[in-house]
Amino acid sequence: MARLFGGLVVLLLLAASYFYGLTHGSVTVEAPPAAWAQSEPAAQAWQQHMVSLEAAAARVMAIAPDTREREAGLAYLAQLSSAALEMKVAKGDPAYPGFTDWMADYRKFLGDSPDAVYHTAEIDARYQYEVTGNRGDAAYLGFMLYGTAANGWNRPAGNLSTQSLTVDAKGNFRVLLSTERPTDYRGDWLQLDDDIHMLMVRQYYHRRDRARLARLAIRNLSAVGREPLPLAKRLHAATTFFNETLNGNIALMAMLQASPNSFEPPTSYNQSFGGVFYPTHDNTYFGTWFSLNDDEAMVVEGVAPEVDYWSISIQNRWMQSLDYRAAPHTSLNNRDIELDEDGRYRVIVSREALANANWLDTNGYNHGLLSIRYQLAEGAQPPRLKIVKRDQL
Repeated sequence: MARLFGGLVVLLLLAASYFYGLTHGSVTVEAPPAAWAQSEPAAQAWQQHMVSLEAAAARVMAIAPDTREREAGLAYLAQLSSAALEMKVAKGDPAYPGFTDWMADYRKFLGDSPDAVYHTAEIDARYQYEVTGNRGDAAYLGFMLYGTAANGWNRPAGNLSTQSLTVDAKGNFRVLLSTERPTDYRGDWLQLDDDIHMLMVRQYYHRRDRARLARLAIRNLSAVGREPLPLAKRLHAATTFFNETLNGNIALMAMLQASPNSFEPPTSYNQSFGGVFYPTHDNTYFGTWFSLNDDEAMVVEGVAPEVDYWSISIQNRWMQSLDYRAAPHTSLNNRDIELDEDGRYRVIVSREALANANWLDTNGYNHGLLSIRYQLAEGAQPPRLKIVKRDQL
C-alpha cells in the first residue's frame, strides 16, 4: 500500500509539473538597471556588446524593406556576433593563437563565397609563429597578413599562396611568421611588420562539399611570460569588430545602390566602407548592386580569364551568399559556366531559369549584390552587363 501511495504521489507531482510548464513556460526577462555593470571592467565591456547588438538590430529593422530581409538581417547579426566573440574573445590573444573558421556554412558575412573557407588568427609582431597543415584538395590556398594603414583600414601585407607554397608529396606544408627570417631557415616564411595584427588563410574549391578541406594549425614559438589578455579587452575588441563590420557593410551597400546595375566604381566613398574589409593581392573583384523588375534579367558578358578558379555569385544586402544548398544556382564557378568558341561567357541573372543558359538564380530577390572573383588573373578585362526583358532572351 505504501508503494502504491508513493507511486501516486510521484505521478501527481509529474502531472503538476507538466501543467505548470504549460502555463508558465515562457519567462519574461526585463532589462536590469545599467548600474549592475559599473563595478567590473569585464561587465562593462559585456554591457557595451549587448547595447551594440540592440542598436544594430534597430538599424537592420530600419534599413531592410521587407520581412524577408529584416529576418535575414537579424540572422546576420547573430552570426556576426558569434564570429566576433570566437575570434576576439575565445581566440583573441595573439600570445595564444587559434584559427577561427569565419563562415562554416552557418556564419556568413563580408561577402563570403560558397566555394571558399576562411580562417583567421590574431597575431602580433612580438612573437614568432609556425603554421602547419595539409593542403587537401584546395584549388587555391593562400596566406595573407594584414596590418593597419594610416587611415585605419586593413593593409594587405605579406602574401604566400598556391603558386609559391612549398608542399611535400603528401600535401603537407610549414610556414614561419616572424619579424626576421630565422638563421639558416630556407622554408616558407612571411615577414611580420610592426603593425601586423591578423593572418587570414583562404581556401577555394570547385566542389567544396565533395573535397578534402585543408587542415591548419598555428602555434606561438616564442616565450610568453604573461597571463592571457584581460576579458574586458577581448570583449571590447569583439564589439569593435562587430560594429565596424556592420558599418562597413551598410556603407558599401549605400555606395553601390547609388549607381545600380553598373561595374563602374562608385561615384562617392564613405570612410566606414573600407575599414573592415580584407582585400587580397590574388583576387580581382567586380561587383554591382543589381536591381531588377520581375520581368527583367541581367546579362553579364566577359572574357573568361585563363586561371584555375573564378566565380560569379549572388549575395543579399548583408553581403551574405544565399542558401546555396537549397538553391545551388545562386553561385557559379568556372567549372559550371559554358564558354563560347572565343572563350567568352554569358551569364543570365534572373528569378527564373532559362533553358540552355548559364543561369544565376536571384532566389526571388529583385535586388542584391552581384559579385565576381577572378583569381590570380593578371590584366583581366572587366565584364559588361545590360538589363533586358526576359521575353527578349
